Amino acid sequence: MRLLSVTTVIALVLAMLLSTVTSVQPAAANTATCTSTVGAGIPPPTGLPAGIPGFHATWYGQSGYMSLCPGDTQLATVAYYNTGSNGWVASRMGEAALLGTNGPEPGIDQPSILGGDGTNGSPTTQWPRYNRVAVQPADYVGPGQVAWFQFTVQAPMTPGVYVVGLRPVIEGAQWMEDIGVFWVVWVRKPDGTMPPPSYRPACTTCWPLNGLQNATGQPNPARRALNVRIDDAPAARPHTGTAQADIVFETLVEAGITRYEAIFHSQDPAKIGSVRSARLSDREITPMVRGALAFSGATTDETKFIQADAAAGNYIDLNANWPYASPAYFRVTQDDAGNPRVSPYNEYTTSNLLRDATNRAGGGGPVTIPSWGFLDSVNHIDWAGGFYGSVFANNITIPYQHQNEVHYTYDAATRTYARYQFDPNFGRFVREVDALTNTPIAARNIIALYTDVVTTAIVEDNLGSLGVNVRTTGTGYMTIFRDGRRQDGTWSRGTVFDPWTFVSNSGEEILLSPGQTWVHMIPTTWSVPSN
Repeated sequence: MRLLSVTTVIALVLAMLLSTVTSVQPAAANTATCTSTVGAGIPPPTGLPAGIPGFHATWYGQSGYMSLCPGDTQLATVAYYNTGSNGWVASRMGEAALLGTNGPEPGIDQPSILGGDGTNGSPTTQWPRYNRVAVQPADYVGPGQVAWFQFTVQAPMTPGVYVVGLRPVIEGAQWMEDIGVFWVVWVRKPDGTMPPPSYRPACTTCWPLNGLQNATGQPNPARRALNVRIDDAPAARPHTGTAQADIVFETLVEAGITRYEAIFHSQDPAKIGSVRSARLSDREITPMVRGALAFSGATTDETKFIQADAAAGNYIDLNANWPYASPAYFRVTQDDAGNPRVSPYNEYTTSNLLRDATNRAGGGGPVTIPSWGFLDSVNHIDWAGGFYGSVFANNITIPYQHQNEVHYTYDAATRTYARYQFDPNFGRFVREVDALTNTPIAARNIIALYTDVVTTAIVEDNLGSLGVNVRTTGTGYMTIFRDGRRQDGTWSRGTVFDPWTFVSNSGEEILLSPGQTWVHMIPTTWSVPSN
């Protein structure tokens, strides 16, 4: 089908799958209550071009979308019209037309969960290769003629809505036009009922805090995460090590300013900073990631609270003032970008030093970090994983006060968000770049979590500024930005040991895209504009 809006695509698929359909023989393993069906075919468009010099093609109709029982197979047909001046010759390399896998899901030349030749993790459905769906059926397809490509798809065993992108290719020569053609397979539950319209199972082989696939040679996922409290004052920028964080929380502290809680689990930066004092919100975040809290002191009250938490086994206390932790911290005279640094903006650490301190504190044993819930690949259709009903949103504003406002801009080519923060030293918004590696921040997910931000009686500085606490349990409203789209809904969290659950306004659980996530816990009276 041609590339349409998410609402149009879902409505079309729903209409086809709920219309009068043709039954398909279910697999023997499925229960008798589940019956596979195929929707009505999609007719070809009118007014097609012809005779374009070279190799060219355009979509020319297809058989109906499928609603299959787990494990069932079904034959699919997609037609392409030869709009070029060259014929397609099946027996000649550089002239034969095939259908290849394409983006956004599973990605160009990538294996698909819906079919393949049994290699690269693809099921065996007699495709020519794991990334070649079908070969032109006729020996020759001349200009102005139509090739009816046929291929078999197999439903995964887990219910959900799955997609394989298709694009014609002249093998060994060139890809032909990419007009957004993809095949949708809706896998029923074993009892025959349908999953929600954009449901996708969460990845079970991924890092729990960034969703990237586990691989040989990586660190042990059973190790603790590190929660490093990093300053966000203009004098503390640029930050160091933040590009390698799995999650970054930008949290409100006293006087409306912000600081970071940077969570490191899957990577080990050679330097992190600058490190500053802890706040009450650290007590809410660190248990969730089974973490070790790295910070440079705190008020008397907050220090006692953190010590009590650590004694209760909630997390590891890596206060730089404690003898077992102090060797993990050091001061510098300039940052990694060459800017001079003075106290209190010049204290740094490293991942390895913090892990050594964690071991000294008795926190070196294995832990199980609950996953936040991720799609299994960054190559996915943008409405997958609870984004049914989402809207386009390429530019985002987090309205922090006191010249701390943050902007995000979406880049469709990398499927990431560039982060910009207002810097009074320059009088403009500045792209955030990790000074350690000179890597621009490129987030996959932006979460605005609306909650209660309450002023406390704790005096945080010599100006008399009162600290705040942030409610992170219970329920509230939230907005998630992912894949250049905005999805509104609700968040819920039982205890400080649990991850958040995000549910769209239509009732679907939301999954994140693999990669870095930035979280903004902001007052319920604020709004986050986007366009």
